[in-house]
Amino acid sequence: MRYFIILFLAFIPLSSAWSEPLSVGSTALDWSLKAKGGETIDYYQDSDNKVSVILFWATWCPYCATLMPHLEVIFRKYRNKGLKFYAIDIYEDGKLNPVEYFESREFTYTLLLEGDEIANQYGVKGTPGLYVVDKDKKIIYKRPGGVSDVLVKQNVDLRVKQALAK
Repeated sequence: MRYFIILFLAFIPLSSAWSEPLSVGSTALDWSLKAKGGETIDYYQDSDNKVSVILFWATWCPYCATLMPHLEVIFRKYRNKGLKFYAIDIYEDGKLNPVEYFESREFTYTLLLEGDEIANQYGVKGTPGLYVVDKDKKIIYKRPGGVSDVLVKQNVDLRVKQALAK
């Protein structure tokens, strides 16, 4: 019994470090982060009355590497219609530079750095974490785990198209 109590107490600090994951219907949280050029982006201000996609990613994440080109296609399709896209780099291991990684793949959406705390606030436990947020800051899509990139791309495209039409 003592073993189980010690084990339980050992995990309390870990569990309190994570917030409950935000879900569809929740209000997206506001945040401020540094972009790759050094300027600060304030989410609510920058995305005021816009549909946005928030991607939590890391350079070491193979799922991010395969999903991000699909998301680039969506961003290019809708950016002139008011879509904002934020790629928040998180949980880096220091082996690759996120700016160099991003630029070498010619991604054009907004790269934000050192987003670990924001990921924790959103309850992101793994990468990629992906949210589509409507003009009223309500989450209208959250990437479920274990879903193919093609299905995620189709769902994101559909949710963005619907939200922009409103």
